[in-house]
Amino acid sequence: MEGSSPTTPLGAYIRKSREAAGLTLRQLAEAAGINYGYLGHIEAGERAKPGADVLQRIADVLELDAHDLLKFLGVRASLPEPRIYFRRKYGVGAREADVLAQLIEDHQAKQTKQKKGGTQ
Repeated sequence: MEGSSPTTPLGAYIRKSREAAGLTLRQLAEAAGINYGYLGHIEAGERAKPGADVLQRIADVLELDAHDLLKFLGVRASLPEPRIYFRRKYGVGAREADVLAQLIEDHQAKQTKQKKGGTQ
């Protein structure tokens, strides 16, 4: 969700995302398998550091990138190996992921060769 900042509390970010999705607190709690009261405490800022598994479930329901929520806990995202990334992000099979990764590797090698040769 756009508009979050380091000064936006986690609970406010979740509330804003939930409201943008058109869900009530109870609906989000039920869909994410989280106790309604517990989620209310998170949104109210009374539970500053919920577990990563809870944030993952909230992110899944709200269709957010889980890293957007995890960064509130100080977790810095790192990208997985390209083949794994393609499989997770785009749902492609292992063979397709290999093809995509190879295309990128070939392109990078070509770019490196061109830079060394002084041509662009």
